[in-house]
Amino acid sequence: MTSRRIVCPSADGGLAAHFAAPDLRRRLDALGEVVIATDLPDQAGIRARVRTADVVLLAVHLDDDTLRACAGRTELVAFSGTGAASYVNLGLARELGITVTNVTHYGDRAVAEHALALLLAAARGVPAADRALRAGDWSGRPGRELEGATVGVVGFGGIGRTFARLVDALGMRVLVWDRTIDEADLELVHARAAGLDELFAVSDVVSLHLPLTEHTAGLVTERMLDLLRPGAILVNTARGELLAPGALARRLRRGDLLAALDVFDPEPLAADDPLLTAPGTVLTPHLGFRTPQALARMAEGTVVAVEAFCAGRPVSVVT
Repeated sequence: MTSRRIVCPSADGGLAAHFAAPDLRRRLDALGEVVIATDLPDQAGIRARVRTADVVLLAVHLDDDTLRACAGRTELVAFSGTGAASYVNLGLARELGITVTNVTHYGDRAVAEHALALLLAAARGVPAADRALRAGDWSGRPGRELEGATVGVVGFGGIGRTFARLVDALGMRVLVWDRTIDEADLELVHARAAGLDELFAVSDVVSLHLPLTEHTAGLVTERMLDLLRPGAILVNTARGELLAPGALARRLRRGDLLAALDVFDPEPLAADDPLLTAPGTVLTPHLGFRTPQALARMAEGTVVAVEAFCAGRPVSVVT
């Protein structure tokens, strides 16, 4: 195929604007006919757009019916992010002969900084203080200092390592759990490896930085949450599905745990989700990666994946 139809079906997430920027648009135009959405269609509208695409620039969820509509025409779904499995059925894509690529490390700094922001907001009670002040309450409540506290970093990939460097700079003691750990990386942040149960039992803060896989889904169980000491802070900027369903809401009802969360299961949160009314929570709507710098890196990585695929040398292939 000499000319491909390349479609970004939705402007959701802000990436479409980056694809339309002169440099990236010029590089995409060199590969074929390019269509970049400026609106936010529903799944039916997305389906109508991608069914005629040879390449899909994906930043939104594709349901199975939409993916099946791509069969026979679409060669590549270039996912603009890391966790492609949360947005497209990789097994079905494989069955349909559709290659899926992703982009890694674009948001290491952005997500790590957001995890730190959530941790500081929870430790100092920033959201509650803001609400109280606006309601005329000037009394305030004391927060806590983090220097000397122990933080358990669960997942020591790019984001976890960056987060560990940030909290090490604050004077926190760092414990790390992952399935494989490079000792040299531990030394850079003055950290030590720990078993998962030990990490939960002795940490003042636990921050989750694992990818969502068949091995990590539901990894954080209710039993594990019960190991957390009273007053501990749980930070999650990774995936909501890392926690067993309902386990965190049940633990929060005891009133002696703080949770600072950017990700949930499902997303968006339902209006009656118990996390919305649980005590001691700081919540943001999955925006850890959303900085102009990270989005630019994400768009660049997506275009690189499309260029490599079109040249017959695929990179960053997840299926």
